[in-house]
Amino acid sequence: MKFSIILSELSKQLQEVSSIAGISPGKDDITQNIYISVKDNLLELKATDYNIELIAKIPLTDVSSEGAIIMNASKLREALKNIDPRTSVSFELDESNQKLILSADSTTFEIRTRSADDFPKFETEDIVQSIVLKQNQLKSLLDKSLFCVAPEDFRDYLKGVRFEVNGTTLSVFTSDGHRMAILETQIESPVNEFFGAILTKRGASQLSKIISANSDAEIVLSFTKNSMTTSCNGYSLSSKLIVCAYPNVRALIPRDVIASIKIPRQELCSYIKRVSVLSSKRVNGVTFTFNNNAVDLHCENSEHEVATAKMQLPYQGEQLEISLNSTYVVEILNIIDCNNVNFCFSSIMSGILIDPDLDVDDAGIKYRYIVSKVVI
Repeated sequence: MKFSIILSELSKQLQEVSSIAGISPGKDDITQNIYISVKDNLLELKATDYNIELIAKIPLTDVSSEGAIIMNASKLREALKNIDPRTSVSFELDESNQKLILSADSTTFEIRTRSADDFPKFETEDIVQSIVLKQNQLKSLLDKSLFCVAPEDFRDYLKGVRFEVNGTTLSVFTSDGHRMAILETQIESPVNEFFGAILTKRGASQLSKIISANSDAEIVLSFTKNSMTTSCNGYSLSSKLIVCAYPNVRALIPRDVIASIKIPRQELCSYIKRVSVLSSKRVNGVTFTFNNNAVDLHCENSEHEVATAKMQLPYQGEQLEISLNSTYVVEILNIIDCNNVNFCFSSIMSGILIDPDLDVDDAGIKYRYIVSKVVI
């Protein structure tokens, strides 16, 4: 194997692919490696942690010989890190010594390799359902929901992104048990029957990285019983699914809204940040009291230190009061991309529905968030 490539044509793909390698704990060191193959003037980079496999393919113009090897991903990334991106880098395999020789300007690296046959293969199964949507649709769905996914020590169904498709309606749900993202969009190719799957947080995060927010090109998500695969923009991604039952989260969406209060998003976010500096660190709570053309914000900590603020609003209904985690509310307000939001109260008052004051975003996504109340 021998070829040359300008580093800038390789660096982004190498960074993405090598970030997958060496993540999975408790496995043998084979996942620390990156697979490198040259065939038909195409460079293929591949890495896996057994739960995710990412492949990047890059066209080559200067190939002397083909071949395939695996080598330590971190060493390759570090060797190229400080080289000028405009530099041409030569890759040459020394088969007798099992080393890959990297040459750039006056710098040379000799890094040990292993047989490409040792690289683990990602299990493939029959496809049970495919979903076709636009890249900007999928990007918006993921970026507006991923922050609500629970940490690793929560219940399995909270650790990923739930996709549900029924006819031409695609719904996405994420939750950490204290807040929930509810997103919905329309797809052009309907499915014949209801389908649901949970993509892992890491798989969804990697998927978001390889798609473009500015592209309306179609992307196909193909689901098997245990995994999802897709290809776009020179990448191929496979990710294991979280296979478990998923509750009827639609039942948590308020149906009997007793009040919907329109609030300037950025102004509210600013007031919350101000008063929350004195909130109790245990619940990080802010109390919102809506009454007399205003909302009063109140925070108090265990040392009885208090911060208050009043924000004028055109609200003249009955007094409504609720305490919410300030961090959760600020994160939601920051992810919303319109001027106003609606705080929607239901008769149960177990939480609040935060609804952007627009029907759908630029990608055709309708999105809402539920935040549970806290006890201060």
